[in-house]
Amino acid sequence: MKLYQNNSLNPKIRSYSGEEWEFIKVLSGLFRFIYQKFVESVNIFNSKFQLDKDKIDWVLTVPAIWEDQAKEIMRIAFHQAGLISSKDSLNLIFCYEPEVAALDFFQDQRNNLDKLNNETLLVVDAGGGTIDITLMKATIKNNKIKEFEVLMVPKGGDFGSIYIDQEFIKFFQSFLNLNDNQFNQFKNECSRGFLKLLNMWEGIKIGTQIKNLTENDDHVIEIPNIVLRYLKKSFGIKDFEDLADEFNERNQNSVLSEIEWDDDEDQLIIAGDRIKSFFKEPIDKLKEYLNNLRQSSEILRQTDIVFFTGGLSNCDYFRKSVQKKLGKNYQYFLSPFPDKSILIGAVYFGFDPNIVPTRRSQFTYGISVLPLFNPQIHDPNRKKKKKNSNNKTIERCQNVFGPIIFKGDTIKVSEPITQIYTPAYEYQNSLEFKILRTNQKWDPNIRAIYSDSPGVKIMGSVTFNFPETILPRLKRKVEVSFHFATTEIKIFMKYLPDPRITNQLTLNYDQTQN
Repeated sequence: MKLYQNNSLNPKIRSYSGEEWEFIKVLSGLFRFIYQKFVESVNIFNSKFQLDKDKIDWVLTVPAIWEDQAKEIMRIAFHQAGLISSKDSLNLIFCYEPEVAALDFFQDQRNNLDKLNNETLLVVDAGGGTIDITLMKATIKNNKIKEFEVLMVPKGGDFGSIYIDQEFIKFFQSFLNLNDNQFNQFKNECSRGFLKLLNMWEGIKIGTQIKNLTENDDHVIEIPNIVLRYLKKSFGIKDFEDLADEFNERNQNSVLSEIEWDDDEDQLIIAGDRIKSFFKEPIDKLKEYLNNLRQSSEILRQTDIVFFTGGLSNCDYFRKSVQKKLGKNYQYFLSPFPDKSILIGAVYFGFDPNIVPTRRSQFTYGISVLPLFNPQIHDPNRKKKKKNSNNKTIERCQNVFGPIIFKGDTIKVSEPITQIYTPAYEYQNSLEFKILRTNQKWDPNIRAIYSDSPGVKIMGSVTFNFPETILPRLKRKVEVSFHFATTEIKIFMKYLPDPRITNQLTLNYDQTQN
């Protein structure tokens, strides 16, 4: 979630012990560790097999609502881990998690595929950090998937499973009556015990059923011995039953049921209504989101099937909350392996990335341009006067947002958007393209918006340097192909006076804005 919340290309992350780490170093270490385990696993089955990293295709799954900069960070870390030969290696591809979950769903239904031809699938991917929702349709031919079509811009937000965990953790800290410094000390010095406690809670969370969330339903959490020993030694806690009584006394005005401590079994007993309270904030956020989705009635009117995937989808209470909000007009399916569905789908996607030939643009994308000044649509304060080679004054408008694709437009993966550009002035020896994005839609022939307008983000820039050959301005044409339909923004450039001069450019992400 640090990647989702941070725009920096080198965010920092804190360990339980309070140390600050560069996120890229943490990620690259993680990727190296995974690769080492992969090699060990292969060697168990065939010790003579020699792995060639340059012949491995890697598929990294990301939430559909992920920022492009987050993917760039993962690319840098993957390269620093030594798993790809260059940062821009084609051996690493990204896939969107709800898309590959849908792919796994249709593969799981392969015996009934013909019945699902042109059925629309609303994918609810409920993961640890985010919940992603997208609408897809599969074209089936001869009981095989021909292609997927993404019917809406992926939506969602940060109201996934970890936010339920955070509510439980806050409760447990309150039960222990420890301040923040003391509780951080516990997490740091007894990290194994803390993780064991979270594993105990995970079983309760996933097993939560909507029918067992009343004050009469008891849920038992067994506190690991390593945790009890640490708390007794470090904070002098002797009687956990007294702690439960003190907690109840502090919260005597609460509408939630009291908690109990079983001294014989070292168990914390929590009633169902309190368990339900841990879900409240994430579930409320999800319901608010579904309300907004309902207002976009066209989306729900197109839906035939609602498919749950992601680890939180194992939870009966979560699924029933969504179903209750959406109503009875749909078929509801749960992935056979909700916590593995994305992994399985990613393998299918790795073999055939073109199985998703079209997507919907998540934003309006464009570049900063310098058009001839038009008093009907341009801001006079942005007028810029320059003399050309004939000493004639030319008036242009600075920092205009030149749209390339609008939010919600259907874009084909195989057909980049191609435009031809020339320098604005004779003396230019390069073309710099500032890549912009916004949620807005407007008619550029009626009004202009600018790179510094509210809601506009400068994503970064790419630069094309002209060869030394001297040509008139209008003959120095550069063909630019923008790939916004793929899971990463790609930009290809060709110098038309000499088509041998080409360049695939990586966006240099801007870290100073937004």
